[in-house]
Amino acid sequence: MRDYSRLATTAFARRHAAITALVVGAGALGNEVIKNLALIGVGGLWISDRDHVEASNLTRSILFCTRDIDEEIARGTPKAVFAARRVREINPDVAVSAYVGEIADLGYGVIRRADLVFSCLDNEMARLELGWACSRLQKTLVDGGLGLMNYSSGQVTVFPKQGGPCYACRKGAERRRQLLQDLQGREDPCWRKEEGAEGGEAIATTPLMASVVAAFQVELGLRALQSHDTDEAGRSYRVTLHPTPSLEQGTFERSPACPLHDPMSVVTEVRECAAARSDRWTPLDLLREAGQPDGCVALDWPVTAKARCRSCGHEWEPLLRRARFRRQRCPACRGTDLVETEVVAFVRADSPWAGRTLAALGFPGAHVYEIAGGSDARIHVEVTGDLDASEAAGRP
Repeated sequence: MRDYSRLATTAFARRHAAITALVVGAGALGNEVIKNLALIGVGGLWISDRDHVEASNLTRSILFCTRDIDEEIARGTPKAVFAARRVREINPDVAVSAYVGEIADLGYGVIRRADLVFSCLDNEMARLELGWACSRLQKTLVDGGLGLMNYSSGQVTVFPKQGGPCYACRKGAERRRQLLQDLQGREDPCWRKEEGAEGGEAIATTPLMASVVAAFQVELGLRALQSHDTDEAGRSYRVTLHPTPSLEQGTFERSPACPLHDPMSVVTEVRECAAARSDRWTPLDLLREAGQPDGCVALDWPVTAKARCRSCGHEWEPLLRRARFRRQRCPACRGTDLVETEVVAFVRADSPWAGRTLAALGFPGAHVYEIAGGSDARIHVEVTGDLDASEAAGRP
């Protein structure tokens, strides 16, 4: 039996640690955050990552340093799955689940059940998507990042759960505009950065700085959750260890020019549909459940429904988020000269897509859908049955 007595008089005592945390990103930084949460013994832990374990992770990711790691790498084991397995070994008291995929494909039903969200991501696009989700669901988000120019520096930012700024608020008007355009479908600049890194221009990160930043994230996150402070300001902490050790603190407010704070899109009340499953329900079912047969299902991000390859003429239905589609190749000739012939931002009852299942349309499982009716009010419907199905399968 695990003895938590040394934590009893701290901010990490059992009564404070009985939370569910979501960690997005299981790389160097995510490894350390996950390890800390496992040792503290949080009640529940969700781990989300799209990538697989690689040899280059081993100098910075303690959870992946096992005797059989070569076999795991050869097998292509997902980081999230491997990290979840290691959490069970470290502390069986923690109920842990893994999700393999991009953050925009993680249903809001999962995120809204987390008490605290940790961002351990390395690109702006994913940070923006996660930040917007947490802002809509009113979840405290603790973002961590390792310095690009100085590998002995890092930053932690705490975004309050209600009334505060989001990740986009911290950007200048032009950069925010570029990011939002990218989310509407243009290529993510961070992917170009990552492709350059794969070509030999790798960004230096160390396990030392990852440990420091992750410690800040968990400490500040748990304290923010316990605080009764209603301050709506965001807070940032920049730590530098070399050449001159320093800690810089700052606050920031919600930007009035940020378009991601439509009060009507804030998810305050949710209709949980336990019988609903993405492989059975359609947009028509969502409209009926919301009592809005003449309304529409508003998608979080535009979806490329139909596309054509200019090189070979092949036509198909990608049914992918527009931003994700722009990274695809033609399934017939592998060409990249693609054109979208239909993009969907909402689905009405008379849409040709309304009768297809949510899963067939490529929508996230366990998602909370926004239904817009004739009035300004929005109704939010959750496909709750996906959560029950995933728990039965032992995964989110």
